[in-house]
Amino acid sequence: MERYLGDLCFFVALTWCWVTISCNVVCLREERDALVAFKNEISPSLRFSSWIGLNCCEWCGVECSREKSHVIKIHLSQFSVNSINLDKYSPTIDTENSINLDKKYPTTGILSPALLKLKYLEHLDLSANFLSGIIPAELSSLHRLKHLDLSFNYFEGQISKHISSLHNLTYLDLSCAGADLDGSILWRLGNLSQLQVIDLATKIYLEDEISYSWYDCGPVYSPSLKWTENVRGLKHLSLQGVELNMTGKQLEAPLSRLHSLHHLNLKDCSLSGHIPNALRNLTSLSHLHLGWNEFTSRLPTWLGNMTGLVSIHFDLCDLTGPFPSSLSRLPHLKEIKLVDNKITGNIRQILTCEAWPQLTRFTLSFSNVTGSLPPCIGNLSALQCLALEANSLNGQIPASVGLLSALVYLRLSYNLLIGNVPSELGGISSLEVLYVDHNQLNGSIPNSLGYLSRLSSIDLANNNLEGSISLHFFENATRLVDLKLSENKLTVHIEPEWIPPMQFKNLQLSSCDIGGLIPAFLSTQFRLQILDLGNNSLFGNIPAWLGDLPNLAVIFLSHNNLQGELPSSFDVSYHEEIYLDHNMLTGSLPIPSVPASDLELLDLSQNRFTGFIPVEIGSLLPNIEFLLYSENDLRGDIPTSIGFLQKLRDLDLSGNNFEGKIPSSLTNCTALKKLNLANNKLSGEIPSKIGRLRQLEKLHLSDNMLKGNLPSDVQNCWKLQTLDVANNYLSGNIPLWLGQLSDLMILVLRSNKFHGWIPHALGNLSTLHVLDISHNNLTGAIPPELGKLTGMMDGEAGGSAVLNGRRSSRGRSYYFKEEIILTNKRLNLVYGYPVILLITSIDLSSNQLSGDIPSEIGNLKHLHVLNLSGNSLTGEIPVSFGLLEQLESLDLSNNKLRGRIPGQMVPLSFLSFFIVSNNMLCGTIPSGSQFSTFNSTYFSGNPGLCGFPVDKRSCSCDDNSSAGMPPVSEDEEEEEEEEIPWYWYVSWMASFAVGFWGVFGVLCLKKKWRVIYIRILDGYAVGLLNILSLRK
Repeated sequence: MERYLGDLCFFVALTWCWVTISCNVVCLREERDALVAFKNEISPSLRFSSWIGLNCCEWCGVECSREKSHVIKIHLSQFSVNSINLDKYSPTIDTENSINLDKKYPTTGILSPALLKLKYLEHLDLSANFLSGIIPAELSSLHRLKHLDLSFNYFEGQISKHISSLHNLTYLDLSCAGADLDGSILWRLGNLSQLQVIDLATKIYLEDEISYSWYDCGPVYSPSLKWTENVRGLKHLSLQGVELNMTGKQLEAPLSRLHSLHHLNLKDCSLSGHIPNALRNLTSLSHLHLGWNEFTSRLPTWLGNMTGLVSIHFDLCDLTGPFPSSLSRLPHLKEIKLVDNKITGNIRQILTCEAWPQLTRFTLSFSNVTGSLPPCIGNLSALQCLALEANSLNGQIPASVGLLSALVYLRLSYNLLIGNVPSELGGISSLEVLYVDHNQLNGSIPNSLGYLSRLSSIDLANNNLEGSISLHFFENATRLVDLKLSENKLTVHIEPEWIPPMQFKNLQLSSCDIGGLIPAFLSTQFRLQILDLGNNSLFGNIPAWLGDLPNLAVIFLSHNNLQGELPSSFDVSYHEEIYLDHNMLTGSLPIPSVPASDLELLDLSQNRFTGFIPVEIGSLLPNIEFLLYSENDLRGDIPTSIGFLQKLRDLDLSGNNFEGKIPSSLTNCTALKKLNLANNKLSGEIPSKIGRLRQLEKLHLSDNMLKGNLPSDVQNCWKLQTLDVANNYLSGNIPLWLGQLSDLMILVLRSNKFHGWIPHALGNLSTLHVLDISHNNLTGAIPPELGKLTGMMDGEAGGSAVLNGRRSSRGRSYYFKEEIILTNKRLNLVYGYPVILLITSIDLSSNQLSGDIPSEIGNLKHLHVLNLSGNSLTGEIPVSFGLLEQLESLDLSNNKLRGRIPGQMVPLSFLSFFIVSNNMLCGTIPSGSQFSTFNSTYFSGNPGLCGFPVDKRSCSCDDNSSAGMPPVSEDEEEEEEEEIPWYWYVSWMASFAVGFWGVFGVLCLKKKWRVIYIRILDGYAVGLLNILSLRK
C-alpha cells in the first residue's frame, strides 16, 4: 500500500509539472543556476529527474510567475499523500508510518545559500527532507516570502535572527526543524505582524486510537507571550512542547488579543492552574488542544457557549469534577479527547441521544465515569472512535452499538461490563479495532465477529468467555495482526495443518487450553513480535524454527510442560523479553552468541537447568533489567561480572546451589530494586557497601550460611520494604537504625544469633505489618513502643505498597516472586504475593525475653498473628488483648505468666488458635464463642486452670498469690460467675453478630476478597497435610 501511495504522489507531481509546462513560462538564467546549485548540494533523488533542460519553470516542485518568469514557489516537501500531517492544523501523525515521510524519494544534504538568491520567492517548503547544516544568513533577504516551512529537518545554529525581517510572512512552520529555537524567536515574531500560521512544535506526538509515543525535537523555553500584541491576525498557533511555564492566569492577557484564532495548540507546554477564562471570548476558535498540562481545575461549563468548536483535547490534564452537560450544546463538535483525567459523571448523562450529530471521536478513558452505556448510542451515526476504557462502566454492551456503521475503533477495556459480546458488532463492516478485555463478559464469542474482514486488532482477554473456538474462525480478517484471547474459559483449537492467511504481530492465547505441541503454523509468522502461549499444558520440546522468526521480540511460554534442552537456534541475543519459567527444561543456561543488547527480561525460573552462570554474563547481557534464574539446579559462584549489569532492576537467583560469597561488585548495580538470593549455600558476610543500592526495595537473603552483623550501610537503602535474612548465622545486636527505614513493611530476622534488647526504635516503623525476630538470643523486656506500629492498627497493612511487578512495554505483566515463611498456628506457612500484603504478624518466640507483656500491644487491633511463646515472660495476660478484634492466632505458651485468662477475649470472633500451655495461669477458663472450640492441650501445664475444656471443675486464683492455693467451693465459683452483669452478655452477643456478619457479609459480596480468603484457607490445609504426612 505504501508503494502505491508513493507512486500516486509521484503521478500527481508529474501532472502538476505538465500543467506548468503548458503555460510556456521560461525562467531566468540566474535563477536556474541557483536551483542547480541547490540540487548539487543534496543527494540524488527521483524528485529531481525532471530538473533538466533550460526552463526551470518546467521542473517539478518549481513554479514561476507568468508576468516576469521569476521563481515564486518551491514545494519539495517529502510528506507523503497518506500522511495526516499534510493538514498542518492536525495535531497528530499516523503512527503506522511513523512521521510518514515518502521513503521512495529520500533527500539529504544542506540548504545551499544559492537557493536564497531567488529574490522573488514567495513560497518555500522544504519540510521533511533530512537537510542539515547551518541555515544561511541570506534567508533574511527574501523579503517577498509569505510561506516558509522548514519543519522536520536537521538544521543547526540559530534561526530566529534570520526571520525577523521577513515582514510579509503569513505562514511559518519551524516544527522540529533541528535549528536552535531559543526564547528569542518568540519575541522576534512580534515583528511579523502579517503572520496567520505559526507552528514551532518541539514535540511531535505519534498517536492513533491504539497507542501513542512522541518524538522530542529539543527544548524551547519561553516564559512570555507578549509578542502576540503585534500579531493580532493569527489564525493558527501551535507551540506544542514549548516550555512556557505559565499559569492560566498569566495566559489571560495574551490569549485575549487573538480574536481571529481558529486553531490553538498548547499541548505539553508546562501550563498549570485553571483553564484561562479568556478562551471564552475567542468566538472563532474551532480547535482547542491543551492536553498534557497540569491544570488543577474543572472542565469549564462556558465551553458549551463556544458554538464554533470542532475539536477539544484535554488529555492528561488532571482535570476533576463532573463532565459539563453544556458541552452537549456544541452542534459542530467532532472530537472530544479527555484521556486520563479525574472527570466524573454517568455515561448516560454524557452521551445523550440528542448531542453531537457530527461527533467522530469520543475518548474519555482512564477517568471515573460510571453507569451503563445508553441504548441510544446508536444515534451517533458519524462516530468513528469510541474509547471509554479504564472507567467503572457496568451493565451490558447495548445491541444498538451495531448501528454505528462508521465505527472504526471501539475500546471498552478495564470496566465492569457484563453479559454477552453483542452479535450486532459483526455488522459493523468498518470496524478495525475491538477492545473489550478485562471486563466480566460471559457467553461465547459470537459467530458474526468472523465476518469482520477489516479487523486488525481484537482483544477479548481477561473475561469469563467460554466455549470452543478455532483460529480458523478469524480467516476472513486477513488484516488481523493483534489477537488476544488470554485468561478466559475458552478452548482454542488449532488444526495441525492450518496456515493462516494473515501475518500476526501480537498473538496472546494464554490459558486457552490449547494442549499438545507448540502449534506448527507459527513457523510461518515472520512478522510475529509477541507470542503468549502460557499456561496451556503444552508439552514436548521447543521447536528449532521458533528461534528463526526474525521479528519475535517477546516469547511467553510459562507454566507449561515443555521439556528438553533449548535448541541451538534459540538465541536469546535477538529478543527483548523471554518467559520460559515453570516448565521442565533441562541443560545449561542459554548463552547469547553476541551481546544481547535488546534483551531486557529473561525468566528461566522453576525449571531443571544445571551448570553455572556464565563468567562473562556482565558483557553478554548489557541491558538486562530483569534476570530470574530461581528454582533450578545451578551451582558455583555468582560471577563478579554481574556488577556490570548497570540497568538490572530485579535479580532472583533463589532456590539453587550457589556457593561462595555474595560478590561485592553486586553493589555496582545501582538500579537494583529487588534482590533475592535466598535458599542457596552462600557464606561470608553481607557486602559492607550494600547501601549503594539506594533504589533497593526487596532484599531476600534467607536460608544461607551468612555470618557477621547486619551492615550499617543497609540504612542507606531508604526505600527498603522487605528485609528477610532468616535462617543464617548473623549475630550482634538488632541495629537501632532499622527504625529509620520508614518504608519497611516486612522485617524477618528469624533463626539467627542476634542478642541484646529489642530496639524501641522499631516502634517508629509506621508501615511495618510483619515482624519476625523469633529464634534468636534476645533478652530484656518487650518494648511498649511496638504498640505504636500503625500498620497493624489502621487495617491498611501493605495497602500502600507498590505492586510487586511491572507492566511490560510490550503488554505482558511480570511479578517478582516474593515469598515469606511465617509461623502461624504452629505451622510454618509460605505466604506469597498478594496475600503477604494482607497478613499482619508479630513473632518474638523462642528468645529469652522477660518482664510483663506490654498492654500497648492491645492497640494493634488489626493484628492477625501474635506469637510470644518460648520466653520467660511474667505478669498477667493484658486485658487490652480483648481489643485485638482481628486476632486469629495467639501463642503465649512456655512462659511464666500468672493470673486469669481475661474474659474480655471471649468476643474475639476470629480467634481460632489460642494456646497458653506451660504457664502458671489460674482461674476458670472463659467460656463461649471461640473458647468453646479449643482443645484441652492448649491449656495444659497450668494446674490452676479449671473449667471447659480441662478436666477440672474447681480451682482458685488469688490475685496476690500463685496458683495452687486451697480451692474454693463450687457454690462460691457459681456466685463469682453470677457477679458478671447482664449487659456484658448483651454487648458480647452484639459484638459477635457484628464481627461475624461484617466478615461473612463482605465475603459474600466481594468476590476478590472471597478468593483471597479461600486461598489462605488452602494454604492452611496444605500446611496441615504436610505436617500430618511428616508425622506418618
